[in-house]
Amino acid sequence: MQLTQLNKLSIIVYGRGAYIQDELHQLQKRCNVQFVPEQATREDTIDCFRDLAAHGTHDVVLFLSAVNAAPFDVTLLGCFIPSLQFVCGLGAGFDHVDVKFLTANQVIYANCPNAVADPTATATVMHVLQAVRGASQAEAVVRRGEWRLGLEASPDVRDLTVGIVGMGSIGKLAQRKLDALGFQTIYYNRRRLSPSEEGTARYVSFDELIETADVISLHTPLTSETHHLLSDAEFARMKDGVFIVNTARGAVINEKALVRAMQSGKVSRVGLDVFEREPYVEPYLRASERASLAPHWATHTTRTYRDIERELFANLVSWLKTGRPNTSVNDPLPREVVVGW
Repeated sequence: MQLTQLNKLSIIVYGRGAYIQDELHQLQKRCNVQFVPEQATREDTIDCFRDLAAHGTHDVVLFLSAVNAAPFDVTLLGCFIPSLQFVCGLGAGFDHVDVKFLTANQVIYANCPNAVADPTATATVMHVLQAVRGASQAEAVVRRGEWRLGLEASPDVRDLTVGIVGMGSIGKLAQRKLDALGFQTIYYNRRRLSPSEEGTARYVSFDELIETADVISLHTPLTSETHHLLSDAEFARMKDGVFIVNTARGAVINEKALVRAMQSGKVSRVGLDVFEREPYVEPYLRASERASLAPHWATHTTRTYRDIERELFANLVSWLKTGRPNTSVNDPLPREVVVGW
């Protein structure tokens, strides 16, 4: 196994953060840290990276912004191969990352899931309550000056079962918050959790969850297996009047199938923070008072921005010290160990 001296390491920091600048500038005294401003377009980012690669090798890329850089694939990062060893990006999702390409080239990718977990779980609870209590409908009636005209009594949360699909860090936090409000919870996960992690939630199969839950809340990453996890066949098997909440990724739901299920009455109301073809939203959803909508907004709190940058930097420090970040998405064999930290 090769050793890399810290003073020979080259780190690219793409985009400007607000909370870890001091740490990065301190690191700059010990290794080569290059700050790259966020580019106007992806094409500009690709050209910028290729120019950097033409003038030297680079071992690490930290993305403090990805708006005009994604996807993280061979077109964007291939110019840094074979020297590239570690890439870290903000946020929990990694559907914009070509993990297979990075793994094949022994590049570790780390995300930052912990910083966004609590605000996303809180947003989940907000969407669940809005959907169950019909908050969007009630607000629309008041704004039209119609007071309670046409509003029906909503279910009581103490009589409802929430089915959580995906019990990672966000799903577990959402479960605890929902439990405090009186909901019963069941969950489906790729593996059953330990009793201490389950809490009061009951583990069930995916089939049982979609057939028995009153509210279905999605917390899975977007992969080839979870793409359109909920579509016409799944909606047909759900209870009549089910509530659907999605704070994960839009394409986990077939949005046109969701519209059909709402039009038929199978789905009573929805709470959606994410959409299949963002920023496009199906016209029916935009017009429907039975849909509570937000623009991929669950993580947008002032504390999140601070926490997520610190989690990214902690991933870098862990990689420098041990060869592994704290929250690695993939697991290629480490090629080099950094010494001198």
